[in-house]
Amino acid sequence: MFTFIVTCYNQANVVLYALESIRFQIEQYGQGQDFQLLVTDDGSTDGSCRVISQWMEQNQSLFGKMDRLFRRENAGICVNYVEALRQVEGEHFMVLNGDDLLSPYNLFEITRKLDTYDMVCTAFMKFTGHGEMITTHQTYLEVVLQHFIRGKTLYNCIRMGCPVMGTALFRRELLTEEVFDFILKFRTVNDRACFQKIFEENRELKVCYVNRQIILYRISGGSVSNFNSPGRLLHNREIAQLCRIGRKKEKSALFRLVSVWQEKSVVFRSANSRLVRLLRFCSPYFAVMFALTVVHFREIRQMERDLVDPHWEDCTRYYQDMKVRCQQMEQMPI
Repeated sequence: MFTFIVTCYNQANVVLYALESIRFQIEQYGQGQDFQLLVTDDGSTDGSCRVISQWMEQNQSLFGKMDRLFRRENAGICVNYVEALRQVEGEHFMVLNGDDLLSPYNLFEITRKLDTYDMVCTAFMKFTGHGEMITTHQTYLEVVLQHFIRGKTLYNCIRMGCPVMGTALFRRELLTEEVFDFILKFRTVNDRACFQKIFEENRELKVCYVNRQIILYRISGGSVSNFNSPGRLLHNREIAQLCRIGRKKEKSALFRLVSVWQEKSVVFRSANSRLVRLLRFCSPYFAVMFALTVVHFREIRQMERDLVDPHWEDCTRYYQDMKVRCQQMEQMPI
């Protein structure tokens, strides 16, 4: 069984895109497999639960098991994330935010790499609310750098509090109660808290990177990736908290010092002034990025082109197809 998890909060106008992208993956690439769908809603007040329930009723035949985890009151993404992970029955699973889409490429081809690796890091492509893919190559520098941050380098980056992992697929067996308890200390940094605790408990993980979009990320005003979003300040405070927690168990004085440096750089990321925010580049994270970029400059630039140029038009057409499908579903009688 393969498990899809969708997390939603007040995304009634876009959550159909996420659900339809799952249907596309199953119909296009999932022949002969059994699927579980877990949808969490964090107390939405915009009718998201109605939209989700209607879609699930219309697509029951796609899944061997379907679960709705709808909360009456907002508790934060971390609570919903953990509640869903506790109910994963598939050997492999994928978590998708309610405002994003799975890409048009074969997800299951990538998850098969988990037979060899403990964790598979993948790429993504960003798009605007109008469906325009962001094609500037340098936008994806942090994505392709995952190819070079592995082994001891990866472990040391996590010790320094550096956010070096984006979208990742990993084995369910890595999800322990200790990992769940750690994630629940926060409200917004579910992925980073999860990765930090997993690597704290498993220092010899085999990790690889696949330079292919697995998710299309919607850039919106409410996203924590937006400097002006309401949740950005809390998100940055929790990043600093992750640094402090990791530092308590760190024995090396050098790594403790670097972790303090990384923590303090959060102040610059939270600033309203663009000029002040530029100071975030004076952090251990960007020092690592700069060093790797210098050493692997040509390969990185080629990987950025390989990620964007052959695929952005396919992703654009795919998004427009999803838009038509969602519009047709919205017009169907309840």
